[in-house]
Parts: sequence; structure tokens; C-alpha cells
Amino acid sequence: MSQLKQLLQSFNKQVGDIRPEGYILQGSVMRRNLQRRAGDISKTYGPYYLWTRKINNKTVTQALTAEQAKIIKEAIQRNHSLEQRLTRLRSLSEHIIYAMSPGVTKRKRV
Repeated sequence: MSQLKQLLQSFNKQVGDIRPEGYILQGSVMRRNLQRRAGDISKTYGPYYLWTRKINNKTVTQALTAEQAKIIKEAIQRNHSLEQRLTRLRSLSEHIIYAMSPGVTKRKRV
């Protein structure tokens, strides 16, 4: 089988796998506990959950409940997986285009 045909089959197969299985979001979820000291006693508060992401080149942070944090973290993981698949598809697209069309001939250096 030709290289181009293999590349096209691989591309078509991976495009079919591109559907995410739920919501997708960017950013990160962080769990924090706060410790406060009152005299000799240290007390721990929390956990608190924060979702941080970029919007218009600005970092935006939002407080979450534990349930929201779980759902958003799963959406971020799906987004990461989708981005990896898209990276592979971009690479395959480049190889397919170069295999389908003739490139610029390189001149010989003297």
C-alpha cells in the first residue's frame, strides 16, 4: 500500500475518533486548604476548589464547589485529550499535503 493511502486511512480513522464524550473546558482546577493560627492552635479550613483559566490574555479564577470541581476537571481532561488528537491530525495533514503535491525543487549549492 502506498504511503499516501496509509496516511489518508490513518487521518480518516483519527477524524472519526475526534468526538468528545462530554463538555470540554480549558484551564486547571486546584484544591487548597488554608491554615490559620490563633495563638498556639493551628486550624485547617477547606478544602477550597479554584478553577483558573485565561480569558482575553487575563487570568480568571473562580471558586467552585467540590461537585463543580469534579465536573470541570473531567472537562479539562477531555480537552487535553482532544488537543492531543488535533496535534496528531495537524501532523498527518502536513504529511498528506506534502505527499499529494510536488514541492519546490531545491537548487544545488555550488
